[in-house]
Amino acid sequence: MIPSEIGHLSNLRYLNLSMSVLFGEVPLEIFNLQELISLDLSNNALRMREPNFRTLGQSLIALEMIYLTRVNISSLIPEIFVNLTSLTHIALEDCGLYGMFPKGIFFLPNLQLLNVGDNENLVGYLPDFHNSSKLEKLLLGSTRFSSNVPESIGNLGLLTELDFSNNSFTGSIPYSLGKLTKLTIIDFSDSHFEGQIPNSLTNLTQLEHLSMANCDLIGEIPSAIANLTKLTVLRLINTNLAGSIPSSISRLENLNWLTLWGNNFASPMEFNLFLKLKQLNSLFLSDIDLILPKAKHDNHSNPQLVSLVLERCNLTQFPDFLHNQTRIWELSLSLNAIQGPLLVPSPSLFLYELSHNVLTGEIPTSICNATSLATLDLEDNKLSGRIPPCLFNISNTMSMLSTRQNNLQGTIPDIFTSKCMLEMVDLNGNQLQGKVPRSIANCSSLKLLDLGDNLINDTFPSWLALPVLEALALGSNRLHGALPLEFGSGFPKLHFVDLSDNKLTGALPFLNLHAMVAESDESQSSNIPWSKMCITCGAIVGYAYRSKIEPMYKGKRTPMLLNFLTSLDFSNNEFVGEIPDSIANLIRLRALNLSHNNLTRSIPQSLGDLSHLEILDLSHNLLSGEIPQQLKKLTFLAIFNVSYNHLTGPIPEGNQFNTFDNDSFKSNPGLCGSPLSMNCGNSKVQSSPQLQAQHCDGEDEKSSALVDWIIISMGFISGMVVGVILGHIFIDQKHEWFIDTFGRRPCHNRRRA
Repeated sequence: MIPSEIGHLSNLRYLNLSMSVLFGEVPLEIFNLQELISLDLSNNALRMREPNFRTLGQSLIALEMIYLTRVNISSLIPEIFVNLTSLTHIALEDCGLYGMFPKGIFFLPNLQLLNVGDNENLVGYLPDFHNSSKLEKLLLGSTRFSSNVPESIGNLGLLTELDFSNNSFTGSIPYSLGKLTKLTIIDFSDSHFEGQIPNSLTNLTQLEHLSMANCDLIGEIPSAIANLTKLTVLRLINTNLAGSIPSSISRLENLNWLTLWGNNFASPMEFNLFLKLKQLNSLFLSDIDLILPKAKHDNHSNPQLVSLVLERCNLTQFPDFLHNQTRIWELSLSLNAIQGPLLVPSPSLFLYELSHNVLTGEIPTSICNATSLATLDLEDNKLSGRIPPCLFNISNTMSMLSTRQNNLQGTIPDIFTSKCMLEMVDLNGNQLQGKVPRSIANCSSLKLLDLGDNLINDTFPSWLALPVLEALALGSNRLHGALPLEFGSGFPKLHFVDLSDNKLTGALPFLNLHAMVAESDESQSSNIPWSKMCITCGAIVGYAYRSKIEPMYKGKRTPMLLNFLTSLDFSNNEFVGEIPDSIANLIRLRALNLSHNNLTRSIPQSLGDLSHLEILDLSHNLLSGEIPQQLKKLTFLAIFNVSYNHLTGPIPEGNQFNTFDNDSFKSNPGLCGSPLSMNCGNSKVQSSPQLQAQHCDGEDEKSSALVDWIIISMGFISGMVVGVILGHIFIDQKHEWFIDTFGRRPCHNRRRA
């Protein structure tokens, strides 16, 4: 803490306590230092709440420089600051400021630096600037300034840095910006600018950094961009720019960072154009069809890249120049059509993504020479052979491994060490055999374990205890035997379980899944239905995982979504007995699938307490009794199926039950009431067998559209804890469940052999 005795230093003129690991309230005594010219308390855990912030403006009238970045102020900016005419530097970044920004501060006669960025609730408008302004740095990023940027901004002739990113500005980029020839940095990312990039910007010959992302621009990149010879960073991301990328861009001899993905540039494009940028170390060109050079060039003359991302570039082979890349740290060539064996270009690799290509052959052991490798994504290729054991020897550096949807065989090497740092292991969709390796219990950081859709022949790994595991997918294997009497005690964070399509037997266990029992802050703070909120979760949550590694171009983190992916799938097994009441304790549960088992007795009334439940499938069992009226309380329930059981009595009416059709209840001869044709109190069925057959014949015509609707309404399932995983688990792996349950409806009971 700052001692109150500091107020005794009455002649103090300069006070710099920045980055001093201070905390607590800023003492009032500091406002006795009326000779103070410069005050710097930035980057501490300090608080200066109202009215103390106002007191600062009233007491320290001699201040010229005030740096309070990341001090918790949580206040309006008092109008009295307009009277501090000696101020030259104001840095109030990330202070929790809110309300209307006093426009008069822009006119402080000596102001050179104004930084109020990262105050998300601070609103304001730009004034008409005077040519007498001394402003050199105007940093308003991540606030809520809005309206047009006035042409009078061209009067700020001393301006060197301009940050309007992540705001609500509208209209076109002012042509008068071209008059600000001292500018070195412009960042207009994530605002709402529209129109063309003014040609006048090519007059800014001192410009070093130009960033425009997620704007609604039109037109082309000005060919005169080559005038910006000092440019080191050029980012034009998701801006809707079209036309050809000007060849003059290759004359930007100082450029070391170039990002052009997410636009509408004319394709194809010669890749050699970018290899002329000799200082380049980071290149991101996704969504551009590239033509690789046919003849081999002198790779020694190519730039040595650190980051290269060429996703969706229609590549059919590895670029030849990769063979001489000795510094490359991040390489992503996903979503192309690259054929042939896997290339390992450099042992310096940290992130290597090659998903959704046509790679063949075995995974080379040379991949293990990349001893700093943290992410390896080989999903959806045609790789075969065994997983190299050495790949798990570097698990002390690797955090994410995916070989999903390949043709890998053999067993999973049982050599995970106590130094294992893996957070995600996704080996789904191969032909892996044997047992779940016991040494994987050493991976105490593991959040996702997906071994589904393989040939694993084992009992459930009841010995497994992972303290932060959030998702466990072992579906579509050859698991057999009974589950432990208590399920979940070794997984305090587990909230997604898929054990479907196995040969598990016995009674369903007592479910002790703490993460599904406790209400999280996120779930309490949102009333948005999961199925609506997460229609694009596959992308969002996938990027949430990747953003730990590549935050500069993979979007914002959305960790909040992780707590909404709560699902339990024990379908297509041989479980017997009753549905345990302990399921009703899982109050965060969103999806429950117990279909295609041999469950008996009645549906528990306590399921009506699962207030977040959106999917409930109990079909193809031996359940009897009535459908509990308490299920009407499930106001988020979007998908409900109890078909092919022995249920009797009236179907509940009202709320979500008014939205379910016949297929949710069919093949329960004792059920009556809407939407079935049998009225309660009337044992005569109103439709003939012939009509029923006609209805079944028409099912296939509707199945495709119906399955599409189901997938959309279950969009939440296409995301996962640490990657784009659940979509595959529920849609790729559970395709037959979708079809059988909501698409091609059988005309008679079909039980699994």
